[in-house]
Amino acid sequence: MKKRKEQKELSSVMTRRMVMLGIGQGVLGTLLVGRLYQLQIAQNESYRRLSDNNQFDQRLVQAPRGRILDRKGRLLAGNSEVFELRMLPSRIKNPKAWLQRVSRLITLKQEDIEEILEKIADQPSFLEVTVKSNLTQRELSRLAVLSPVLEGASFQKSYKRIYPQGWMTAHVTGYVSPVNKRDIEGQPDLRYLPETRIGRTGIERKMEPDLRGLFGFERVEVNAKGKPVRVLRDKQANPGADTYLSIDIEAQSFATERLRRGRWQAVPVHRAEVQEALMQDAELRAHVAMGDDLVLKDEKGRLVPPESGAVVVMDIQTGEVKVMVSTPGFDPNLFSNRLSIRDWQRMNTHPRTPLLNRAITGLYAPGSTFKMVVLAAALEAGVISPSTQYECSGAFEFGNRKFHCWNERGHGFINAEQSLERSCDIYYYQIALKTGINRIHDMARRLGLGDVSALGLVSEKQGIIPNRDWKLAQRGVVWTPGETVVAGIGQGFVLTTPLQLALMTARIANGASAITPSLVAQNDPQITSAFAPLDVPADIIRFLHKGMRKVMAGGLGTARKYDIAQGIAGKTGTVQVKRITKAQREKGIVDNIDRPWKERDHALFVAFAPYKNPRYAISVVVEHGGSGSSAAAPIARDILDFMLATDGVSA
Repeated sequence: MKKRKEQKELSSVMTRRMVMLGIGQGVLGTLLVGRLYQLQIAQNESYRRLSDNNQFDQRLVQAPRGRILDRKGRLLAGNSEVFELRMLPSRIKNPKAWLQRVSRLITLKQEDIEEILEKIADQPSFLEVTVKSNLTQRELSRLAVLSPVLEGASFQKSYKRIYPQGWMTAHVTGYVSPVNKRDIEGQPDLRYLPETRIGRTGIERKMEPDLRGLFGFERVEVNAKGKPVRVLRDKQANPGADTYLSIDIEAQSFATERLRRGRWQAVPVHRAEVQEALMQDAELRAHVAMGDDLVLKDEKGRLVPPESGAVVVMDIQTGEVKVMVSTPGFDPNLFSNRLSIRDWQRMNTHPRTPLLNRAITGLYAPGSTFKMVVLAAALEAGVISPSTQYECSGAFEFGNRKFHCWNERGHGFINAEQSLERSCDIYYYQIALKTGINRIHDMARRLGLGDVSALGLVSEKQGIIPNRDWKLAQRGVVWTPGETVVAGIGQGFVLTTPLQLALMTARIANGASAITPSLVAQNDPQITSAFAPLDVPADIIRFLHKGMRKVMAGGLGTARKYDIAQGIAGKTGTVQVKRITKAQREKGIVDNIDRPWKERDHALFVAFAPYKNPRYAISVVVEHGGSGSSAAAPIARDILDFMLATDGVSA
């Protein structure tokens, strides 16, 4: 009986335990099922992405940069496909040793290795770093053989920016260079494209958003060692838009060479006399070191570099800039790769600053090319009439100073038209005083001087067209009448760019519209209707045309030797850079050619042609070139003659 009772109690205990165990198993099973549901269904997408990240490398795909073409579709900036070697630091234990190993297979300097290591230290390890771009076929084959054991290495097709016209259009197109920290701070996505180049100057910078295009996206399947197995492209890259400029590369090429040669004779670099001069002349040596083989011989028989300066040609109806030249130039292709320290130093230490775009950044006193502004302001104010005469004796006394005319013997009695023809300084000293600096300032602004243009290029300078308020705000003192006298011949505080001088001439030639310059080709035939009225009386415009024509065709015109069959209307200008001292005069150092280059006068010339049916306006500045009539006018004549002949415009 007792035994049966014990068995019954044991059975009851076992039953309770079995029930508890069953309940525990049920709860555990429920938890497992719930967890499986969570992993496989509820969080399926999240874990799929994590799995993909273990299996795939994700990267942005660079879009081909849009091309820059001239008005006829000729290439100014384009792309060349290249192969690059890249490394993924997160998959490399010792990047320095890895790079040293690679340097035995391809050309990789120690300075390149140090630069790559610095870049690795500055960015997350999961971002690729370009080791070398533009691999040669031999380098590519060497690396490809070892690629199975070269962990963390990948080969990518990329695009190298090329400028087939080189330095001839460098200041127009500008250049691109790799992104830097400041770029990435403003646009974080750029950090994922190690070889992205962005525009730094010129059209490359102005049109950057359009030229860059839209990045693509791809996933690269990799094995356990990080080697690519296949590429899955999720989004195609969209190439940047092409940009057609108003520049005519034929005219640009002709104008560049014509400006560089000036009025001197070219001498082959290989001649013994040139090689000897290079040993003695640091400036000439710096010029040739930039890869330019043009050396000139001046009238004294000295070997000198090509002329420095600027040429701008505008269409007077549309405002299109057909020619924009700045010399010396530089090779923008150097910036497409990793710019060497040596090349950078050559450009930055060059005595004639080739990186400076003189057409829009160079500031020059306009000299006598400003006389049209002063004359127009005087006529509009009514202080003179076309028949008003003044006597020029060679000097004008005002206060306790004597202001000289360029013609020391004087011009005698001359009227307004003759004042332009002969460029009499005395006439303009006097009418400037009668007109006043504020009226001169207002006329200059209407004609396009003293303000940044509509080109939108970041380096463009505003220039200075002074008035009373400007002097008080900038110098803290009042304007004086003597400063008006000097401003009357375009010197003193007055500063302009070659682009502004071309714009001034184009507005005078047009006569009705305040045209604005453009570097992008204008396809709208109604573009002229978009310009504001010039707001200069038509009779004054006609009078300026007659006076400028006399400069070229008058018996005593300062540029009478340089007319063409179609007829040019122009104005010369010679700007003193440094006054000749008494000691220099006593030594006989008076002529420009006898002074150091940087102390010589600037030569300027502005013009439009044809005279009867104006089409183009031009400005030429030859830095330290001497006389505007002998140095700048013949350059302008030849360029206008070339462009009109190319267009089929006859007399």
